[in-house]
Amino acid sequence: MTDFLSVRKAKEFLASRIVTEAKLQNVPLSEIERKMLYFSETEWATLDMLEVNAEFERDCDEDKYKRKIAWLARSIETHLKDGDEEESDKWYAAIEKLSEGDHYLLVLLNASPSSAIGSARPPGDLLKLWLTAFGIALGGLTLLALGNWLFGARFWVVMDRLSDRIPFYGVILLGILIWALRSKIRAAILALWLGK
Repeated sequence: MTDFLSVRKAKEFLASRIVTEAKLQNVPLSEIERKMLYFSETEWATLDMLEVNAEFERDCDEDKYKRKIAWLARSIETHLKDGDEEESDKWYAAIEKLSEGDHYLLVLLNASPSSAIGSARPPGDLLKLWLTAFGIALGGLTLLALGNWLFGARFWVVMDRLSDRIPFYGVILLGILIWALRSKIRAAILALWLGK
């Protein structure tokens, strides 16, 4: 297991991993948000930390920030489970080194990605869900009506033949599509979840 000799090195390692993961996941991190990864009231931090903290409190939503960093940390830990054991050891050794002091990064890493706002849905979320479902249903009915109008009875014969195969092939195609677009789907879900 890798041991970090200083809190500074441990914090720099964790912060760099979080910034890298944010880039991989297309999650924007402002300069202030990056600097807040180093915040501590009692231990080593960057020289301008008091100004950074004041700007963060004035301009940033702390709950949204906690959710964002917690989500990125869970994403890193998921990758580490399937990846290099040495990298995993370094990640957890750095966290262990930070636990010797009082660091804001520890609060962020231990936060639940959903605990920052609780279980309440944002305003308008249910309306968006219903409108999306209505749009999908209306789109499907429109396609059926258009097919009937253009092709008449032949359309329904083809639809009848396809209905025997759609459940099997449809599930396979949907699975392939979701797998191929998984990072974009994850980024879109995160963007909706974080309220961007």
